[in-house]
Amino acid sequence: MAILSNEQVERLYDKNAGIYDRLVSGFRWAGLGRWRRDLVNRLELNAGDHVIDLCAGTGANLAFLLERVGPSGKVTLVDLSQGMLDQARRRAKRLRASNVEFVQSDVAAFRFPSETSAVISTFGLEMPPDYAGIIERASAALPTGGRMALLGLKHPERWPRWLIEIGIFATKPFGVSRDTKNSARGYQPAES
Repeated sequence: MAILSNEQVERLYDKNAGIYDRLVSGFRWAGLGRWRRDLVNRLELNAGDHVIDLCAGTGANLAFLLERVGPSGKVTLVDLSQGMLDQARRRAKRLRASNVEFVQSDVAAFRFPSETSAVISTFGLEMPPDYAGIIERASAALPTGGRMALLGLKHPERWPRWLIEIGIFATKPFGVSRDTKNSARGYQPAES
């Protein structure tokens, strides 16, 4: 399985949006919720800040982000999949949040607002081929002292091959393949 195109990613995540949170429930035992909360805490957000969540999916970071920015702050969720953003809207409604913006966009084309205080992404930025360019643009959008926090997959260097194969199998429903390891480094896959 090669790296998916934007259209393939959008179709995959639109198709799985309604069950996505259940699909990742197996990863919670590994501490996924704790990692997300810790990542948000590392942003050192203040009330009134505007944080951008890239590849936001169903809004799994939303409650943690809203807790930090408060009602005077703003959270912008950016995702390629409208289906995932629809799930995030439902989450925001359950949280009674009125300070959330939903943007359907390829993160490589997203224009950061001038009032951006912080940027976060969990398990998404390792997929786009222009990883380095996205990081550079996000960094440039941040004010002095602004923070970026990223959490994602990394191809393990010292794991036995059989364990890596299990990891690839477990993350295949999310579009991960052997070729994904090159994507996060900004490499383009070889044409076959």
